[in-house]
Amino acid sequence: AFSSRRRSRKARRSANGATTAAMGTATCIPRSTRRSSPPARGFRRRRPTRSARGKSRLASPGPWVSTRRGMPRGEFASAFFELTERRRPGLSDLVPRRGSFVRRAKPFPLRCVFPFQRCKMRRSVLLGLGLAAVCSAQESPPVATAIPGRIRSTPFLLQPHARPSGPSIELAFLRIRTAAPRPGAPVVWLAGGPGGSGTHDAEGQILPLFLEISQFADVIALDQRGMGRSQPRLDCPGRFDLPLDQPMERDLVLAAFRERAAECREFWSRRGVDLASYNTNESARDIEDLRRALGVPKVALLAGSYGTHLALATIRLFESSVDRAVLFGVQGPDHMERLPRDFQDVLTQIDQLVKRTPLLAERMPSFLGAVQIVLQKLEREPEGAEGVDPATGERRMVTVGKFDLQCFTRYLLASRDQISRLPGLYLAMLRGDFQELASSSLTSRHSSSPPAVDFTMRCSSGASPARREKVRAQLSETVLGIAADFPMPDVCDAWGISPLGPDFRAPISSNVPVLFVSGTLDAHTPPSNAKEVLAGFPNGRSLLVEGGAHCLLGFSLPKGRKLATRFLKGDSVSTARLSTPAFGFLIPGIARESAIAAEFGRALRTPQGYLGFPQ
Repeated sequence: AFSSRRRSRKARRSANGATTAAMGTATCIPRSTRRSSPPARGFRRRRPTRSARGKSRLASPGPWVSTRRGMPRGEFASAFFELTERRRPGLSDLVPRRGSFVRRAKPFPLRCVFPFQRCKMRRSVLLGLGLAAVCSAQESPPVATAIPGRIRSTPFLLQPHARPSGPSIELAFLRIRTAAPRPGAPVVWLAGGPGGSGTHDAEGQILPLFLEISQFADVIALDQRGMGRSQPRLDCPGRFDLPLDQPMERDLVLAAFRERAAECREFWSRRGVDLASYNTNESARDIEDLRRALGVPKVALLAGSYGTHLALATIRLFESSVDRAVLFGVQGPDHMERLPRDFQDVLTQIDQLVKRTPLLAERMPSFLGAVQIVLQKLEREPEGAEGVDPATGERRMVTVGKFDLQCFTRYLLASRDQISRLPGLYLAMLRGDFQELASSSLTSRHSSSPPAVDFTMRCSSGASPARREKVRAQLSETVLGIAADFPMPDVCDAWGISPLGPDFRAPISSNVPVLFVSGTLDAHTPPSNAKEVLAGFPNGRSLLVEGGAHCLLGFSLPKGRKLATRFLKGDSVSTARLSTPAFGFLIPGIARESAIAAEFGRALRTPQGYLGFPQ
């Protein structure tokens, strides 16, 4: 079974099940579960050893992996993703992020095995980076295992469209090949952010959706220009170092953002990088170049958050190249600057949920009232509390104020898990406990600089005069005020990025079939965004997720994945609403378990506290 040297090259390819495509910086090789399958040419045989728990593991690094015992013969079990860090002169020391693209004597190869069906799933570290989710690592389950391997790939190089004679860039992507005899248009995943990595997202909760789609079409997780494993990756040097003995104020923090922007702009300017070429229209042209490189007439788009902004720009510029699209958390052409009223509406919904939760209602008759009381208290007299330094683990005293809490609240409105903590945290602050706020503020004040693309993409998209006037009018009417979209747009002049023309922000009209997915608890990309964009898509459909927040919207639910898969396959989708599991609030340390059970029969105990559900 291992005498591959005696076989012809054609026979080895046939036995191996698939050949490696040399199109991207990552390829997927489906393998059958037959343990007798010979390795491909250049692959070395490795004998599995036994760990203390009796499960097979790899004895030495190498590219060939035998499948787990007990798998049926011929069952499609695994997909092998081959990733690479191509060494190019001058690029290895441009990106200072820990564990990735650092100067080495040799390239650091790594292969990641994404298990299918019965294969065991474990937490992984891929190319030295932590497990990444679509929105944040806080909600990522263990889904993949990374092991050393050999690299076989070809880069996907592009010329900047604005300057064809300028230096080339390199885009990275993962491709999951389908076994379908008549595959549909390849589905390209566009991550959010800006600054998110599609290849990292493939390790998180979106992977099950990728696998379902791969039953009828290839799935391509793209790292957009300046992001993820694409080169150059526009990370910024330096860190914030804001004082701890005074509360954060808008002007103080904005000055720090401007300083970091000037430093990062100078850093990349010295290396010949034109930050103005990193905008949404340029990325849309990258997708068209990717389609041509793949040799397919059309691609389908799957996107979330900022990725929907890019997907809509792609549909506008290259409508004939897009088969269909599914957009989670819609950000239209003129939705880049967030409205404070959208955050206020979600806080109002939380207030209604709190009133229907007996455990909270008797202690907090009005959640919105509690928010205003704590904000006014911190505005009059900032509080000092101990926070935990994430770098050292030491407890340090931090002075927090109103702006600290406004930014902290905006952060917590990103996901259901964090929203479930919000009333309990305000209840603690009403009692004088500001430790959670102090720890969050301490982390923010000593955090690393955000990536440059987070600002170049947003600043170049800009906002129409009507949108900007609407933002100004809502600042004084909402509790979060300017914190809803801070530090945008005030930091854009420090980056030297001019907004694209007004045509970029004009409404889009297209016959491309699009499924717009929105969540009722999504303050960042509210349902009103989808309703506005849907007006220009006669073949569009809208899906509202009840209780859905911004992160992991829709595709974390089996029903949501099924509807998205059906739509991408070309089937009709008539469902207009989708319910999520019962929403509960974490209420730490307010009563003993026996008292909770007597007071409210459906209360559950968790490691963080008690979980109360609205009635």
